[in-house]
Amino acid sequence: MVKDFMEYLTDQVEAGKNDIARLEADGRKDDADFAKVRNNIYDVCRTVTKALVDRPGAGSEAVRAQLERFNREWNAALEQAREHDDIRNTVIGEIKLDALKDVIAHFPEEEK
Repeated sequence: MVKDFMEYLTDQVEAGKNDIARLEADGRKDDADFAKVRNNIYDVCRTVTKALVDRPGAGSEAVRAQLERFNREWNAALEQAREHDDIRNTVIGEIKLDALKDVIAHFPEEEK
């Protein structure tokens, strides 16, 4: 099941690279920059999963814990950006959390 998850993340990273290239070719720099943020989240989650899933004593529970840690930390950063009326970091925080929500939704349920 983790193999399917890794394939999903890899597919998202590749699709993101294509979106970034298309947006840059269209001269849509801001949109391309936001696509890079989103793509980076999929890539980070793929890297973390790859590092933890085969580590002795870690496995999928460690991956799930890390995704939940990202969620807590990025929500806190988003709230801080909102408190300071930091529009740029608010938008970036929302993009990061949206991508992370998608990643978590595709993370496999525990195997019985």
